[in-house]
Amino acid sequence: MSILKREPGIIIAFDMVDVPLAIELAEELEYAKGNFAIKIGRPFEMQLGHHAIERIKLVTSLPVIYDGKIADIPHISAKVAAIAYRAGADGVIMHGFCGRDVIRAVRELEMGDVIVVVEMSHPGSSDYMELLSDRIANDLEYLGVDGVVLPATKPDRIKKLKEILPDDLYVISPGIGAQGGAVGDAIRAGADYEIVGRAITASDDPAHRASEIYDEMIERWKESSL
Repeated sequence: MSILKREPGIIIAFDMVDVPLAIELAEELEYAKGNFAIKIGRPFEMQLGHHAIERIKLVTSLPVIYDGKIADIPHISAKVAAIAYRAGADGVIMHGFCGRDVIRAVRELEMGDVIVVVEMSHPGSSDYMELLSDRIANDLEYLGVDGVVLPATKPDRIKKLKEILPDDLYVISPGIGAQGGAVGDAIRAGADYEIVGRAITASDDPAHRASEIYDEMIERWKESSL
């Protein structure tokens, strides 16, 4: 069973290097109204190693995703994923361009969700990744993954790739706020979750700001379904 509900939600990117801030925010999100999950990025992980995942899992019951952008040979990729799962990660994010054998190696661990990056949110992803994204999306039906990453900064790409992807995969979309994506655009294009980092974590009251952004996203989603 997937770790994420199939309903619109916000995944908060813990990419900060301030460990006390991250722990405080994780605690406060327990009481926030809305559908939230936490994504632990490499900057935060680098402060504590795999203990970064453990520390967050101690204070929250929300789903925790390790965003290591795993991209190595099958043996090493599976090792990295296994360490993250054992530390408490409910899911891991890995790159799809490394090949089917890498995805299979992580999937065969059967320790948690596997989320594959099909396309990224920064402008440079158009240089190379868009050449591969259709092929990656086509393959995922046979590889048993749980979710994919598609760019909130490019809603048209979400719509296009959703036509290729299996219906049972959830879509999480980064790029809201600092990267230029507008709240609600990815959800309206077919994503299940929007990923927000600095717009929340750099605010004066991150938990309150998370709730505000969630409410704004839901309003835009409701408007699109009228």
